[in-house]
Amino acid sequence: MHFSEKVLITRTGRFKEYDLWVRFLSPSMGIMTGFAFGGCKSRRRFSGCLDTLNLVLFKASTGSRSQYLTLEEGTLICGFPEIKKDPNRLGMAVNSLRFTQKVCLEGDDSSQLYSLMLDYLHIMEKNACIPSFFPLLYRAKAVFMHGYEPLFESCFVCGKNHANMPKAFFLFTEGKVACEKCLYQSSKIISVHPESLSFLSKLRSSSPEEWVSWNIQPETLQDCFQIVESFVKYHVDDSYVK
Repeated sequence: MHFSEKVLITRTGRFKEYDLWVRFLSPSMGIMTGFAFGGCKSRRRFSGCLDTLNLVLFKASTGSRSQYLTLEEGTLICGFPEIKKDPNRLGMAVNSLRFTQKVCLEGDDSSQLYSLMLDYLHIMEKNACIPSFFPLLYRAKAVFMHGYEPLFESCFVCGKNHANMPKAFFLFTEGKVACEKCLYQSSKIISVHPESLSFLSKLRSSSPEEWVSWNIQPETLQDCFQIVESFVKYHVDDSYVK
C-alpha cells in the first residue's frame, strides 16, 4: 500500500545508527508510527523535516510481507519557527502534543482532532502573547470532540437547566451533571459553579482563534481544570484505578 498525506510529527527517536522512528498524527488514521531508514543522514529524501512539531507531507508504503510503515520521502510544509524559539509557547505546544497522543489511537477517525491541533498551532505561531490557559482549553476541546463528550446543559435526572441550579455537581464517571436535589451518594463528583458549565458548553462551539481574546474568571478556570482532569484520568488514563 502506498499513500501520501500531510501529517504532524509528535515525536521521533533513533533505533539504529542512521535510522529513525517517527510518531505522527494523521488526519485519516490517528496516531501512527513510521520508519525513516537513513533518515539521520538523508538530505534528499528528508531534508530538514524529521523534527517534532513539523507539518510534513510524507510519502509512505507498507510492503506485502511487512507490517511496518516505511517513510519513503518527506517535504516540510510548516515548521512553526516562532513557537520553537519561544520556550513558553513551545512548552504549551509540546504539552498538547503529548496529550493528543494519549487521546488519539491508531486507526481513529482523527480528522477533527487533526484540524483542531493545526488551528491551535497556527494561532500560537501568529500570536506572541498566548494566555496560560490555552493548553487547558485545548485538552477540554480535544477530549470532548474525540468521543468523550460530557453533557453539561441540564440535570440528567430532572432535566433542570444548569443556569437554574443554585449548586451543580459533575459526575465524572458518567460525564453528566446533577442538581443538589437529584444528587445521589457518590465519591466521584465535583461541585462546580453553574457558570463554569455554561463556559464549557460555549467552549465546544468555539475555535482557538477566539480563545486568545477571552478573559476567564479564576473560579471558572479552576472548575474547568478539575472537570477536565478528573474526566480524562477516569476515561483515558490507564493508570487510574476505577
